[in-house]
Amino acid sequence: MPGNPYQHFWEDLKSGRFASMVKESSKGQTVSNSGEVYNILKPIFEAQDDVEAIYGIFLDAKNHIIAIEKLSSGSITGSTVYPREIVKKVLGHKATAILLAHNHPSGDTSPSREDKDITARVGLVLHVMGVVIHDHIIIGNGYHSMADTGCLRMVQNKFQEILNGLHACIG
Repeated sequence: MPGNPYQHFWEDLKSGRFASMVKESSKGQTVSNSGEVYNILKPIFEAQDDVEAIYGIFLDAKNHIIAIEKLSSGSITGSTVYPREIVKKVLGHKATAILLAHNHPSGDTSPSREDKDITARVGLVLHVMGVVIHDHIIIGNGYHSMADTGCLRMVQNKFQEILNGLHACIG
């Protein structure tokens, strides 16, 4: 009885070798939808699927990938990320846009209140800086895209309302 023909693939996936290949080969490439982001990042999250981690895909003005970096790693139920640290990375990469993604080790891709809060906080800071947050994707058994569901658009519209209100007050 022959062995599993995918065993070598599985070992490479678990070791993180695919994660480093994904990061290096993605530079200069573009992504056009949440499904592509999921396919690109899923191997990275598989390398350590027992803790929640947050990654950023940093993009240039033409939406080419500059870098894929881990922003935070936590426990099996959560990870803390600070908008200030994301801003430092955005400035360091000279990025004009970002895609955020994190995993839920439980497999449930439903966004938590904390997921929505960090998206709003990071989105606000980046909006003021003129940096676009294209999406925040939760990866588990499948994925949830805050852009695809309209959540991100509602947040961005609210920011614009606030800025418009300030312009009206200032004159």
